Order: sequence, then C-alpha cells, then structure tokens
Amino acid sequence: MTTALPAVSAQPQGRRHRRLASSPRPRPRSRAVDRAARIVFAAALVGAIVWMLLHADVVRAGEAHLAAWWMDLWMPRGVTAFEDTYMLWISENHLVGFQVTAECTAIILLAPLLALGAVMMLSTRVSWFRGVAGIAASAAVMLLVNQLRLALIGWSTQQGGLDAGYEIGHRFAGSVVGIAGFAAGLIVLIAVAGVRRRRPARP
Repeated sequence: MTTALPAVSAQPQGRRHRRLASSPRPRPRSRAVDRAARIVFAAALVGAIVWMLLHADVVRAGEAHLAAWWMDLWMPRGVTAFEDTYMLWISENHLVGFQVTAECTAIILLAPLLALGAVMMLSTRVSWFRGVAGIAASAAVMLLVNQLRLALIGWSTQQGGLDAGYEIGHRFAGSVVGIAGFAAGLIVLIAVAGVRRRRPARP
C-alpha cells in the first residue's frame, strides 16, 4: 500500500544557487557611518599635515635628535644634537653642526603621501585595514629614508671634509636617496592600500 506525498514545488536550480551565493548588501545606515568615519579620518590626516607645516621647527628638532641618537651608536667620536642641529666630529678638534632645514626635513616627503592617503581613504574601494596599513608603512619609509639621508650627509662630510665630502653627500647622494625614497614610499602606499575592483552589477 502506497501513500501519496504532497507535491513540493521545485525551485529553479540556478536561481537558488544565485540567492545562496549572494552576500547581503550593506544597509544604507552602515554605509553612511562608514562614509562619515572616512571623512573624519581624512580630515585628521589633513590636520596632521597642517600641524607639521605650522610646527616645522618642532619636527625638525625631533629629526635632528633622532638622527643624533642612532648615529651616535656607530659614528666615530659620537654625535650630539641641539634643537634642529645634529653635530659630529670630522676631526679630533673640529666639531661640525648640520642643521635640518626646511629643504632637508621629512615633511616635504611625508606631506604629499599623507594627502594622497587621505584622498584614497575617501573611497570605499580602499579597505580600512589596508588603507591605514599603507599610510603607516609609507610614512615609516619616508622617515627612515630621510634619516638615512641625514646620516649620509654627516658620514660623507666626515670622510671627505666640508668641501668635497659635504657637496657629494648633500647635493648628489642625498638628493638621489630622497627621490628614490619618495618613489619607494609611493609604491608602498599604493601596493599595501590597494584598490578593490568594483563588482559587476547583478541582473
């Protein structure tokens, strides 16, 4: 004896798979909160740029003391700093000071990258994690590159004197390091932050 079962309407296979695979779309409220947070973060980056420009003397002094701190670990006869100038011995009785001027500070390399990072974070195609990581990594690269540039100027002057050594370190090798460092920071920012491709609209 058999019993008839109630009929079950079959759903088209393709439509069912499409529905299961589709992810829920973000709610309008969550998108608005994300957009507002991105605007605030971008404004904070712009504020940091403005602060650095208005307090450039404080930033330059910090760079000089940082350079003196780590260069003192390996430079002969040590390195010291006073305000925005780091000083080292180029001979037994000749102490030379190198002032971190407006042309030598990391601000001129860091400000454009932070501005670009602010613009990138305004786009939802850049994720929060990768965007913040890219900005932080590129900023670290810029600071490191400028520190290496300051050390190169001091070392070349110590080796070649105030004439040939300083000119080579400041005008040639230092400029090459600065340009290469900015390019490296830009590549790091774009590579780490990335830009997600727009998903094609579903039918």
